[in-house]
Amino acid sequence: MATFIVFNIYLFYGLVFFSIGCVVVFRNFKYSQLTISPTLWALALFGFTHAFHEWSELYVILFADGISRQYQVLVEWLRLLKLALSFASLMVFAWLLFSTLSRRIARIGHGVIWLILLAYLVSVVRFSTSLELTDEMFAEASYYTRLLLGFGSAFLAGCGMAIYGYGLLRERHDYGQYFVATGGGLWLYGILAGLVATDLHMSIPVLRTLASGLVLVTLFKALKIFDIEREQQTEAKLKRAVETDKYKAIGQLAMGVAHEINNPLASSTLALDLLERKYPSQDPAQKEYMQRVRLGINRAAEISRELLAYARPASEEATRVRLVEVIGSAIKLLSHKQREFDIRVDCAHGLKIMGQKIKLEELLINLLNNAMDASDKGGKIYVEAVQCDTGIALTVKDEGLGMDEACRARALEPFYSTKAIGKGTGLGLAICESIVRAHRGTMRIESQPGQGTQISIVFEEQA
Repeated sequence: MATFIVFNIYLFYGLVFFSIGCVVVFRNFKYSQLTISPTLWALALFGFTHAFHEWSELYVILFADGISRQYQVLVEWLRLLKLALSFASLMVFAWLLFSTLSRRIARIGHGVIWLILLAYLVSVVRFSTSLELTDEMFAEASYYTRLLLGFGSAFLAGCGMAIYGYGLLRERHDYGQYFVATGGGLWLYGILAGLVATDLHMSIPVLRTLASGLVLVTLFKALKIFDIEREQQTEAKLKRAVETDKYKAIGQLAMGVAHEINNPLASSTLALDLLERKYPSQDPAQKEYMQRVRLGINRAAEISRELLAYARPASEEATRVRLVEVIGSAIKLLSHKQREFDIRVDCAHGLKIMGQKIKLEELLINLLNNAMDASDKGGKIYVEAVQCDTGIALTVKDEGLGMDEACRARALEPFYSTKAIGKGTGLGLAICESIVRAHRGTMRIESQPGQGTQISIVFEEQA
């Protein structure tokens, strides 16, 4: 093959792998939610080490005649070592990738990797104990390196990528197709680099370059999701900032309104008490009218208290609070009502969160109240708190009426309620969301009509 052609093939061959490393390195994975992100450093390492291997191979091919005999054995050892190290980094990526998948698939993948490494170790020991190292023996060692480490690591990494991408597609994430395609590219490269000898035909290096180019393009497409995630996170932060200002203004207005309402309400209650004492009446109709007046005043007072609870900033200092104690206190405070329901609690005794106990009890009381209001008597309500990857996950689930999509969309709006008139202020979930935000958490509502409602809260891990 002409020197010019060889030079360009290996130049672009190494450049493709160098670009694969760059595609990974120049992505920001810090706040990514994708489980694959912590494994990609090994793929970048493979890209850089294999690029170095191919470029150094180009040097050996072009200047083989200038290498003296005394250094040829050392050069062959170095060629073998850098080839093994580059494929070893891809094997590490395959191992890490399988660790992010289901336990059953991870066990199978890790088992296959151990078998491959054991077989390669046996071949290396047999090669290294030979008294005389010939070119044929180095060629054989290179063959086993490409077969076991090269094809094995590329095939396993491709399988892991394809399985991961298929899982994303099942979750209706369209970008999963690019991970599947990346897996296909790794399979193709593994076949060409591990099973097909370089000297079989002059087109083999070209085909390997095209296969690695396929990996580069599909991987670039797949990893664009990290840029999209970062944009979404920036938009979410801006949205939260706007909402914080909006709720702050609403809170200040609500506090002013509530204080102004409390004074005439207190005066009206006092006047009504005096009126009933001074002019006691046995007339049922008059008693009913007086009772309606009292109910109206009490209802207005309840709304005023809810407004103050929603708007008033918390003054209690944050401490390490046992969640099981918070849940127990909330259930006790609702003892007059909870006897009619089957409340099942699953929370580790040692699970703690940095927060304000009174506010967290208020959060649980509101969530349990809503669950009981939505459930029939005797209905099951589940309260679960577990340690998760990002912090502590708290879930309150009922099997009650549930909500449709329109109700879910407005559930956190202040004064929006699906309860009957007089049964709720519409501030319960708005107060819950405010408490969750104050404790550096996020709240998600999942509900379907007739299938109940699940409120999922995740409190970020705090030092």
